[in-house]
Amino acid sequence: MLGDAYYGNWNTNAAAAALLQEQRIPPIVPPLDQQQDTISIDDDEILRPESDSDESPGAPLHCGGRIEAFARSGFSPLAEDTVHHSTIKKCFLDGLGQARAAGVRVTAVHRNSLSVPNAKARFFSFRVHEKAVAERRGGHSNARYAWYGGSRDEIRQILNFGFSRCSGGGGLTHGVGLHLSAISFPTDCLESATADQDGTKHLLLCRVLLGKVEAVPAGSSQSAPSSVEYDAGVDDLTKPRRYVVWSSFMNSHIFPAFVVSFKDTANVHAVSSSMRPRSPWMSFPSLMSVLSGMLDPRIMSMVSKSFADFQVRGSLMEIRS
Repeated sequence: MLGDAYYGNWNTNAAAAALLQEQRIPPIVPPLDQQQDTISIDDDEILRPESDSDESPGAPLHCGGRIEAFARSGFSPLAEDTVHHSTIKKCFLDGLGQARAAGVRVTAVHRNSLSVPNAKARFFSFRVHEKAVAERRGGHSNARYAWYGGSRDEIRQILNFGFSRCSGGGGLTHGVGLHLSAISFPTDCLESATADQDGTKHLLLCRVLLGKVEAVPAGSSQSAPSSVEYDAGVDDLTKPRRYVVWSSFMNSHIFPAFVVSFKDTANVHAVSSSMRPRSPWMSFPSLMSVLSGMLDPRIMSMVSKSFADFQVRGSLMEIRS
C-alpha cells in the first residue's frame, strides 16, 4: 500500500544484489548498550553467517525433538559457557523479575546460524530494509530486540516460512498487527508460549525495525501506519512495552535471531494455587438452609434429593472400604 512512497528512491533489488555479491554484512546497526535495550550484544557479531564460535560442537539432534526441530530450521544451540548464552539468559530472567524468575529454568538458547537458504535470504532482505528505513528516518532504523511467544510448532513454522498470523483489534490490544514485547518485558509473552508435552516453553528473540513509531491506543482497530511518516506502532511513546508491526512489514522488518527454551515451574504452582477455593467455608447443612430461602420449592426439592443421594453413596463407600 505504501510502496514507493514509503521507500523513496531506495532500490532494494540493487542493494540486495550488492550485499550478496560482497558476501558480507554491513555494520548498519551499532552495538546495543544498556540504556537502549538492556542487552549488550553486537548485531554483526551475532548475525553474520561465519560467526559460529559459540555453537555447541556436535550438539545432539534429539532432546524430545526440540533441538532437532530448531536445527532443521537453521538454529544452532549455544554452549552454556558462552557470552551470548549468558547474556540472553540473564536478560530473559531479569525481565521476569526476581520472584518470577525463581521458578524458571532456561534449558537451551538457539541462535540463527543462517545455515539454510531461507534464513540467509531473509537475513539479507532484513538488512536491505534496515538500510532503507535508516535512510528514510535520518540515518536511524530504530532497530530493537523484542520477544514473541508461541508453541514449538508455531515458532518452527515462523523460522521456516515467516510470520503469518496477526492479532488484536478491540479489548486491550493496540491495533491489528504482529505484537511483540520489548526486551525488558518477556513476561508479556509467557501466556502465548504454549508448553510442549514435557512442559518446555519457547520464546523468539527477534530483531525488529521500528523506524518512526506512533502511539496506538488500546482497543484500536488500526491495521496499518496512519501515514507514510510512520513505520510501526507502540503502546506508549515515552516507555513502550508493546511493539506493533503491521502485517505488510512483518516479514521484512522482523528477523528471528534466537530461541529461548525454558521450563516454568512457577506457573504450574500458580495454576494449582489459583484452583484452591478462597471463599469462606460452609457446611452442607448450612448451605442447604441458605438455599432453601433463595430457590423455588420445586428446585429446592431436587437439590435436597441430590444431596441425600450423595450422602447415601458416601456412606456405602465407607462401608465397602
